[in-house]
Amino acid sequence: MSWCRAKRQHTTDMASVATCGVRLRTGCGDTLRGTTDYAPYFPMKLLSTAACLLFCAPTFAQDIRSHVTTNTVRVATLDATSDEYADLAAVGQAIGDAQVVMLGEQDHGDGPTFQAKTRLVKYLHERKGFTVLAFESDFYGLTTGWDKLARQPDSIRHFLQQNIFLNWTRSADCRYLFQQYIPQSFQTGSPLNITGFDSQLYLLYSYTHLKQDLDTYLVSQGIASRFPSAATYQAFLEAVEGVIAEQRKPGAFRPSMRKTLEDGLQLVSQAQLAAHDTSAWRRVVESLRAFIVKDGVAAEEARDKAMADNLTFLLTHQYKGAKVIVWTANQHIMKHTDQLPSKGKDFDKVMRHKMGTYFVQDPLWARQTYVLGFASYQGTAGRLDTAPYTYTVQAPDVNGLETWVPASIAYGFLDFTPYNKQFNYPATPFLLKSPSHYTIPARVAPIAWNLVYDGLFFIRDMQATTKNE
Repeated sequence: MSWCRAKRQHTTDMASVATCGVRLRTGCGDTLRGTTDYAPYFPMKLLSTAACLLFCAPTFAQDIRSHVTTNTVRVATLDATSDEYADLAAVGQAIGDAQVVMLGEQDHGDGPTFQAKTRLVKYLHERKGFTVLAFESDFYGLTTGWDKLARQPDSIRHFLQQNIFLNWTRSADCRYLFQQYIPQSFQTGSPLNITGFDSQLYLLYSYTHLKQDLDTYLVSQGIASRFPSAATYQAFLEAVEGVIAEQRKPGAFRPSMRKTLEDGLQLVSQAQLAAHDTSAWRRVVESLRAFIVKDGVAAEEARDKAMADNLTFLLTHQYKGAKVIVWTANQHIMKHTDQLPSKGKDFDKVMRHKMGTYFVQDPLWARQTYVLGFASYQGTAGRLDTAPYTYTVQAPDVNGLETWVPASIAYGFLDFTPYNKQFNYPATPFLLKSPSHYTIPARVAPIAWNLVYDGLFFIRDMQATTKNE
């Protein structure tokens, strides 16, 4: 699909919508050209090489293509029921001793990607010692609710179905993960715990319990008495209840509630800061503050920042020392996006502030995290929450990374780490359909994807997921 044709293709993915907006303003016929100084990406000891890179772009451009062609490792199957993992040895070697592995996806309806991620989860759990699976879903429900859950298979199945977004829990491609693998792991000596990091707090457990639990917490900490009056405090609790219920009962959160909720959350946040509160309630309140931001760009930025902070909390408190798998989208796990050069205003608005970027600003997590993006060549995609919406994914650019992968490879893994080390983290941009199923032209943002992701999982034929009946 050409760039101009792609811009007319509808999608509900936030990043895709925004990227299409960039297309409408920048025109067609963009080609990869030139290079950009990505000095902020470089380790300090390598900064002296940055100037040299600017003069070596053609060589490095050829080297990245050669690296992709010769180092994409064939993955034999996406069948997660298989206990054979020899074909994933390269993945394990690349991850090494990382404590956090982030698994992306181009859209929340990519069937083969769901299958691949399920198999990777199983491999990481059984062979690499990962014991926690964190979803892009309700932080409160998947922390507090999970802690209180009876660890029986049927209870686990029901809980996951109600507290993780339906794009995954109702997908036939995730059935094995939710219906069998996770519940059955609690019948073994190595259970796989579930948690969430999303600031969108409205799934069933939060809908049922959050208002009352928050009330109990605020009263016990003496924060409730800091409200101007008992009536003001009750109005605040009603506003909390309304914003959580809005997804199920449109109109539950009335416009008149917004200021009451904003003022109340600010009061609570300030009280928590003054008390040096480091409990999960601090993250719940900040998640609610991010959740009620409604301006499109600001809302995305607030959400990604809250997700990064929630993930950090989980790793430093709830699951301190544990090895954690993060299940989310490509657009959220992208790192160093704050340093991407761009002349496109729309690109800046939607790509600049992402969870992965916030998360790896801490040197500890920069060292301990492996970011795995997903890329596909052709096929269809489509989410269950917009069914029956299905679309044909854009064809790769003729000079795109997808065309460099040998045609004989249906599924493959590519590690950028050796390439980055060999050439001192080269910043030469190249084209890739990412973070969604569209290519961002070089004139909008010349991106060195080897610095955004640590590795890529390649799927030649994408298919829209189907509903689990």
